[in-house]
Amino acid sequence: MIGTRETEKLIRLRRELHANPELSGHENKTAKRLLNFLKTLNPDQVLQNLGGNGLALVFKGNVPGKRILFRADMDALPIEEKNELSYASKNTGVAHLCGHDGHSSMLAGFALLLNEKRPEKGEVILLFQPAEETGQGALQVINDPKFERIKPDLAFALHNLPGFERHTVVLREQTFAAASVGIKIHFIGRTAHASQPETGLNPATALAKLMLELEQLKKQWQAEKAFKLLTITHARLGEEAFGTAPGEAFCWVTIRSFEDETLEAMQQQCLDLATKIARDNQLEMQSSSHEPFAATVNDPLLTTIAENAAAHHQLKIIKLENPFRWSEDFGQFGNYGPITLFGIGSGKNHPALHNPDYDFPDELIPTGIAMFDAICRQITNS
Repeated sequence: MIGTRETEKLIRLRRELHANPELSGHENKTAKRLLNFLKTLNPDQVLQNLGGNGLALVFKGNVPGKRILFRADMDALPIEEKNELSYASKNTGVAHLCGHDGHSSMLAGFALLLNEKRPEKGEVILLFQPAEETGQGALQVINDPKFERIKPDLAFALHNLPGFERHTVVLREQTFAAASVGIKIHFIGRTAHASQPETGLNPATALAKLMLELEQLKKQWQAEKAFKLLTITHARLGEEAFGTAPGEAFCWVTIRSFEDETLEAMQQQCLDLATKIARDNQLEMQSSSHEPFAATVNDPLLTTIAENAAAHHQLKIIKLENPFRWSEDFGQFGNYGPITLFGIGSGKNHPALHNPDYDFPDELIPTGIAMFDAICRQITNS
């Protein structure tokens, strides 16, 4: 277990990260702060700038064995914090409102334990990952040539979960978090003077029809057995001008499912609908996909290992009946071996993730470290 003095240091680190948040893809100073905190350690290898600003520490055992990856995310959100804290965000419009500051501090604490007691066999990789919030970070790390030096045989990660009793370990075999993707649909017509709209090609009717039919598609999906969710997140017609009839329109949609294959079919349905509406209205249609998240599918055996770790520390365990609707890019590592993402309760009445008054509970830091350590020892000491 982590000691009181080390816990206090980790709390100071967490609050320093909280006060200095950086958006996805811009975590350069965050990585430097973490590296500075860990500079007294003696890992076998340190990899910097993984997939952008990622940082990885490698701890090797005495004999060959499996390579286990433990991942923490470290990016913040483009949301203004509403907390009156001594360590509140110093960066206007940017804040750690998802707890990635806490996740990184947990992993840093686990590094302290590994430095004192190496795994008996195999390798342990601690990955501080960038750009989780946009769904890009895991893929960027995986596509980095340096990833070959840390490509895992199995991988674990955690997320704090408001709405669950504090310190409770939340588990689920198979799908833990949903797949999702954002779709931008762009209708292109022709602008005209507002006094002569007939000389242009106004996409207003097409946009209205698209939004109505997407809502109908949403209702159709809701009636189906499989989980399918569609949310219109943004729409715009033309410019803010009274003298111009618009020539273009935009609609942004987020879709979610518990299976990657289902999500792919849903996306095609949306695009087929937009294509037909554009054609019927003599418009050009362009589309693009953004922030894709694969479903996070937990391996049953690894989930059992996480359950054993919770039982070892006498932590309350909750097994979910249904997956979470939110997405996590940790699922990308499932293409390289079995993975498991588990949750740790932040408190039943704790502000929700992404709320402007959210703050990570410092007392969860030792719990996360204990879980990582117990998981690791089961595998590397067996």
